[in-house]
Amino acid sequence: MPRFIDNYRVILLDMGHTFLFECDRFGPGQDYFATYRALDGTALDPARVTIVIESLFNDILTDQRDPACYDDFRTVADHLRDNDQARDLPARELTLLEAVFARHEAGTIASRHAQALHALRATHPLGVISNIWSSRDLYLEELARAGVRDLFDLLVWSSDHRCIKPSPRLFQVALDHFGVPPREVVYVGDNPRRDIAPAKRLGMGAVWVRNDHRPLSPDHAAPDLVIDHLAELPDARSGA
Repeated sequence: MPRFIDNYRVILLDMGHTFLFECDRFGPGQDYFATYRALDGTALDPARVTIVIESLFNDILTDQRDPACYDDFRTVADHLRDNDQARDLPARELTLLEAVFARHEAGTIASRHAQALHALRATHPLGVISNIWSSRDLYLEELARAGVRDLFDLLVWSSDHRCIKPSPRLFQVALDHFGVPPREVVYVGDNPRRDIAPAKRLGMGAVWVRNDHRPLSPDHAAPDLVIDHLAELPDARSGA
């Protein structure tokens, strides 16, 4: 039986919760003030930093859930300038708080995920299509640290295009870059609605990384392959 990935010429991947984890660290128990101080912030007290970051997170999450924002998604800086808890702060503090937010959004790539990416790259061109709210800088640093930056021919970040998945715009950027028909491209992601559904609508193959074992609901698009961990993909067989 042939390997599943050998049915395709190009592999595109989501990033967060697909091969990058410990990301989106927002909510109770997060010490945003410690991050602020580590960035040399001194003007704000712990309560103010926490209020702003939590309010910012809630504003961005609300927009991400609104279909009207899929193709017109504001940057973190835009959200901060419009945030009632932050609008009176000087520019330096807004810049620091944007950096605090980015530190808590970014994650890490474990060695086993890096190994899986190297195995995929051995036979296929790779690209990333990923929703990120902050700028790409910390993600590029983590890709380089993990030794996988040069594995990707293309990196498509939502924050560079002011839109977010499931908008088809980000997928189309990648398809245009590689210049192959959608049926010859497979997309790998963990989110049925933001990853699997748009890939299938465009005629691409789709792999669902079921890393928390939640079931698919009846209204979700059916993936072509289901795996529990990216390390399974290089040797997964068609029909598995």
